[in-house]
Amino acid sequence: MIKRFKTVGTAGTALFSMFIACNTWAQAPRDYYDGMKAGKCAPNSERLHEQAVAGDLDAQTQFGKAIQENLCGVVEQWSPGMPEVWFRKAAEHGNAEAQVGLAEELSWDRSVEGEEAGVYWDLKAAEQGNAKAQFSLAQIYHRGGRSIKNLKDMDKAVAYYHQSAEGGYSLAYMLLASIYEEGDGVAQDDVAAAKWYRKYAETGDKSGQFYFAKMLAAGRGIKQDEAQAFSWFGKSAAQGDKYAQYEMAQMLEQGRGTARNEREAVMLYRKSADADFGNAQLALGKLYAQGRGGLPKSKSKAEYWMLKAIDRGAPGAKEELQKL
Repeated sequence: MIKRFKTVGTAGTALFSMFIACNTWAQAPRDYYDGMKAGKCAPNSERLHEQAVAGDLDAQTQFGKAIQENLCGVVEQWSPGMPEVWFRKAAEHGNAEAQVGLAEELSWDRSVEGEEAGVYWDLKAAEQGNAKAQFSLAQIYHRGGRSIKNLKDMDKAVAYYHQSAEGGYSLAYMLLASIYEEGDGVAQDDVAAAKWYRKYAETGDKSGQFYFAKMLAAGRGIKQDEAQAFSWFGKSAAQGDKYAQYEMAQMLEQGRGTARNEREAVMLYRKSADADFGNAQLALGKLYAQGRGGLPKSKSKAEYWMLKAIDRGAPGAKEELQKL
């Protein structure tokens, strides 16, 4: 039988709140939520639910997030309906994190009405300096919303991206880097692009590490440094980025930014090729054709990889196959 939420009267709420305040063993709602995220459901889910029912604004916010992600089966356990209910309780009392959660829920159906309601709550959170809300608003103004109120406006988009980045929201680093690199609604600026790619790379994101390495290798917006580029490609490649694996392999094959080592290059080309990157498949095919990097000279294996490269649209693959 499905359990329903317990109702708590005014007196009961006051007593429970007093108990929470006085109980030295009580944890912050975010700690319960983090415990649930880590898979430690009991007693975290029960205690977070109790605090939310008792009226704790942060608990309502964290419980709304738990419902949103269905952590520890809370949806089935308490049949709470939509997380919107819990986010709204805290959002209406000014909790910025709840306002962001509510905005996400309201705009989920991608309707004009939902978008307008979402923007309303994101604006409230953004005014309090919430970086995630600022990023959401930047996205709306970057692509252009469905509502006539939220048309594409790159000045607003870039301003909100900057606010979000200054608040430490890492995805804003990536978007700003891309915007400045491409000159998307702003003057093209490689220096600014390199700056934001560096910040994104420093968060440990493999894509950020790859793109920053590309800027270093080419000397775009930053002093060329192939040794540093090789190092950043290595960080990205270690996380499985097939493009970084390919770039590292090229540098090893050619001896750029590092000592020439064709055997190591082959290992990285193979990883990238196995991940279905056409350029790496072509490079591996060429090495088989030439019998380099410790590989046996093999026309059949060269043909195998070149055909795969052609399927992936690798430039020059057809021509290389014709040379075999």
